[in-house]
Amino acid sequence: MPDDLIAIVEESEDVNSALISRVRLEILWALSELGEDGATARQLKAGLNLSDGVLYANLKKLVEMGYLRSEKVTLEGKELELYAITPEGLAEWRRVRGWLCKLLGCEGDTCER
Repeated sequence: MPDDLIAIVEESEDVNSALISRVRLEILWALSELGEDGATARQLKAGLNLSDGVLYANLKKLVEMGYLRSEKVTLEGKELELYAITPEGLAEWRRVRGWLCKLLGCEGDTCER
């Protein structure tokens, strides 16, 4: 347990509570790693092992929150939705990741993921 639990609890007020879900954090983590290239919903579904309903509901919410952008692309003759993290999404991901690392007491390379 971290030494300064009160400071960590106070810092939690700066974190968007609507973002604190395993699925949303996994989506942001994955797209933060991919950068501007982003990924299609199909790729995210396969990589994160999520059902269509769970994936699309969370992608929609993250787009509404301004953390992801989406655009239609044609790939192998099919029109697909491509998702990428926005600068705001990347900043919020880093803020949440830092807060979680403080809460969990991890340091160094462990918190870089």
